[in-house]
Amino acid sequence: MDSHQVNEDKDVWVYPWGSSIFSSHKVYKSLVGHSVVHPTYKWLWKSNCQPKHKVFFRLLIKDRLSTRNNLRRRNMALDSYNCVNCILSLEESVNHLFITCPFAVMCWSLIGVTIPLDGIFPDIVAQIKDQLNSQFFMDAIILTCWVIWSARNDLIFRGIQRN
Repeated sequence: MDSHQVNEDKDVWVYPWGSSIFSSHKVYKSLVGHSVVHPTYKWLWKSNCQPKHKVFFRLLIKDRLSTRNNLRRRNMALDSYNCVNCILSLEESVNHLFITCPFAVMCWSLIGVTIPLDGIFPDIVAQIKDQLNSQFFMDAIILTCWVIWSARNDLIFRGIQRN
């Protein structure tokens, strides 16, 4: 006799969370897991800025903006990979353009912020938050970065010098 017996019961779908009831929320949690998210991302999406500014800033903190450094990494040939906002002849990276460039330092000082020169951008945002001590700190950070980016783009694409 065969030791394996066929069971005539109907098959039942059971999801990883132990239920036969589908939930898109539970699928998402199961696939993504419970990752720790830096508070900067929460502050970003709760800010009062326009969606285009929020998307821009997300690209900035993920180092996905089309800075000259990122374009070089994507094998795009440019005449120069140096920052156009300053005369230091340093490669334009997110860190340089928004933190260490003299133009960026001047922009931050106009809103009363001294940028720490080390750390990852989300951590720097947390330090700026402490300096600004305002409920609108994230709006100020995002829009200051937008102004720096816009000045850079105006110079590159329109030839408009900043004043």
